[in-house]
Amino acid sequence: MAFQDRELPCRDCENTFTFTAGEQEFYSTKGLEHDPVRCPSCRAQRKALRPDERETISSYGVYVSWGGRTPRQLHVATCAECANQTEVPFRPRDDRPVYCSDCYGSLRKKQEAQAAAEAAASASRIASAASSFELEGLSPQEKEESDAASAIAILDNQENSEESEE
Repeated sequence: MAFQDRELPCRDCENTFTFTAGEQEFYSTKGLEHDPVRCPSCRAQRKALRPDERETISSYGVYVSWGGRTPRQLHVATCAECANQTEVPFRPRDDRPVYCSDCYGSLRKKQEAQAAAEAAASASRIASAASSFELEGLSPQEKEESDAASAIAILDNQENSEESEE
């Protein structure tokens, strides 16, 4: 696609500026879909208003909120599991436990394993209830074959849930 220089109005100073073919090609290669809305001088002026410590501010954790411009307010709390001090981004309440990230991760894994076990148990109850309704008219040999098939299905479900946890 051949790009041509275009004149665009600046959002701040309302003067027109040239959006060159080279800039358009750069925008296209970077996947930017919208044209610039400020002239180069207004962009430079706006960039100068940003904090100078841009490289020192991390892009995760405490300084993420509002692009690193306003630090998130953290509250000190005691972990209900290991009793270590931790900082959380919410105000702790007395009626709810607070966990550090390590304890929360292990607690969450336990809860996921328990939920998977409960799902497998309910699936086996459903399968046995369904098979008892279906088996009322079958011979003893056919009932044994059906029970074996149900047991295999339950084992397959448990193996699949164990693989998904890993």
